[in-house]
Amino acid sequence: MLQKHLGTEYEVTIIFQRNAPLENVVEDLANLGKDLTKKDHFVIVGGPGNSLERNYHYSIEKDLNFIARRTDHTNIRFVSLLRRYDEPWMNRKVRSVNLRLDRALLGHGMSHVGVVDTTTIGREYYKASGLHLNLRGKRKLMLLIADRLDGGGHVLGVSSIPVVIHARASPFLG
Repeated sequence: MLQKHLGTEYEVTIIFQRNAPLENVVEDLANLGKDLTKKDHFVIVGGPGNSLERNYHYSIEKDLNFIARRTDHTNIRFVSLLRRYDEPWMNRKVRSVNLRLDRALLGHGMSHVGVVDTTTIGREYYKASGLHLNLRGKRKLMLLIADRLDGGGHVLGVSSIPVVIHARASPFLG
């Protein structure tokens, strides 16, 4: 969807690792992005099931510092964790992680990292199960990502956009 929206002059690459912790997915980020510049973007989409069901004391700050140190030559857009409608009890922790993500970005060396806010993706954008996004939800997420890349829905001067997607609750599954 993102590739179609951006057009053929852009390259969208998806790296997907089902059920992998974020630290495993991004461990090779420096090598993957070694040829990228400030005109390029990594968009990282993860899900709360991966980080919160297994590790209730998950530290987004640790992962964010790891990512920021290895990508200061390019841009990172980190999609905030999506709500869980299949297990609503997790949403309190999802909100907490997203708040900590926002606060961590105020730190030193994080100016190239930004957040794609997903709070406008409500229940109507999910499949009946409440875990995965439906087609409308995927489209909404894609538009939020495209909009966040330059603030207006058009990516200016981006030669390639690798999309790192991970987590069991990824909106691109199922």
